[in-house]
Amino acid sequence: MAIFNLSLKTNFKYAKLNHQTTEGEASVQKPYVRCLMVETGEEKTILQLLAVRGLGRGVVPQRVRVRKIRGSWRKDHIRLLPGYVFIFAEEEIPIWKYQGLEHVLKALRYDREPNGYLRGPDLEFANTLRDLDGRLDILDAVDEEGFIRVTDLLLKRLHGEVISVDKGKRLVKIRVNLMGQPKIIQMNYQLLDEEGKPLDPVTELLDDESDDWITAWTPDFADDLIEDMDQEWEASEELEQDEIEETPGEMDIPTDSETKEGEETP
Repeated sequence: MAIFNLSLKTNFKYAKLNHQTTEGEASVQKPYVRCLMVETGEEKTILQLLAVRGLGRGVVPQRVRVRKIRGSWRKDHIRLLPGYVFIFAEEEIPIWKYQGLEHVLKALRYDREPNGYLRGPDLEFANTLRDLDGRLDILDAVDEEGFIRVTDLLLKRLHGEVISVDKGKRLVKIRVNLMGQPKIIQMNYQLLDEEGKPLDPVTELLDDESDDWITAWTPDFADDLIEDMDQEWEASEELEQDEIEETPGEMDIPTDSETKEGEETP
């Protein structure tokens, strides 16, 4: 079995983790960090609710995805852990306020920690996501006579273990632990030369939706979010009324399986 080693190189883009706690500490330090399990696809809604209701900063883990399109490598952002939202609050907030939010399945917690505050490796994992604004970049790796060795310090910060490599897609599967449960995440890697420079740099960023909503947690955006939500609601009502007036009888709305690619469902 191949063994994947970690390089101890320093990397300026990964900030030093702060506010870390361990199981042996008697009290939880600020910020108070929790993890929510939510309905997949509703992460944006949760971020908006957290901002509007002042329940802390929400972070949805994302990763850079690399794909080869028309002979060149390109990248965009996709969710790293669909259905998970990490919360950083500057004050203690009762856990029931999160459990009562729409689309929240549950607030994760330990057996002996009723408040659900993260600690140890889980806290380090969450702090790494926070320091990177929720976005994990491509991992650095080297090819040693056909053997792919991941050298990126980020792997160590995530307490991850590489379990498989797909050279064709430049993809590695990594085992991490969250609240004592193993999770498999996928991340892309780029090969470096002897001088530490990318052999085939990814220079073009594809259009993606992450820039539109990933900063929704910022409290300064709360008023804008409320206004945008109101405008979207009013526009939706106007559109619905126009469709009712133009279409006699009941509207025949196709299901997701019946909707063809490229068509919009009314």
